[in-house]
Amino acid sequence: MKTLPTEPARTSGKSAIVVIAAVAVVGGMASATFLLNRKPTDIGMIGKTDVGGLQALAGIQAQLRPLRACSAQYGERGRRGRTGSHTEVIVTACENDGFGFARIAVPTERQVERVAFNLERSSVSEPWKILVEKDQVPFPELERALTQLAPFMAEEVPSKLARAVDEKLAADREFQERRAAEPARRKAAQDSYPE
Repeated sequence: MKTLPTEPARTSGKSAIVVIAAVAVVGGMASATFLLNRKPTDIGMIGKTDVGGLQALAGIQAQLRPLRACSAQYGERGRRGRTGSHTEVIVTACENDGFGFARIAVPTERQVERVAFNLERSSVSEPWKILVEKDQVPFPELERALTQLAPFMAEEVPSKLARAVDEKLAADREFQERRAAEPARRKAAQDSYPE
């Protein structure tokens, strides 16, 4: 007499869900612990303070105020310097929803290592917020970096940022034109087949 193979016992879907939920909870707890144990410089400019209102920086504010930009970033963040650079300034325009930006190479003689700051404002009529991690960047170093970079930025940013905004607007127009032409292209492709 031949015996038929028996079906393996079916496992419950509930136990699979419990295992997945347990893995997710443990993973979430491990991630939270990892992030909470890191220093602010490991993850970026978390402990930033606005020093833009200091009288010592009034001259910097005067030089940078005419720029048609709403943010600028300079310096390396994190232990390994993975974000940002002391060899370039990243400037973002106020116009076009802030999506126009330019990377501007900083000449070697104007570069300052181990200094990181962000300049931010919501419109060109406002003074700049100068955001810095006070426990990481000594004020004399920040002031030296801004003094070296402000005239350079005042000279370079207007043309380079205007070009970046124009390129973005041209790319947006081209995209809109392609999108508007897409239904006609699809219809023509569909109608090209013989009946």
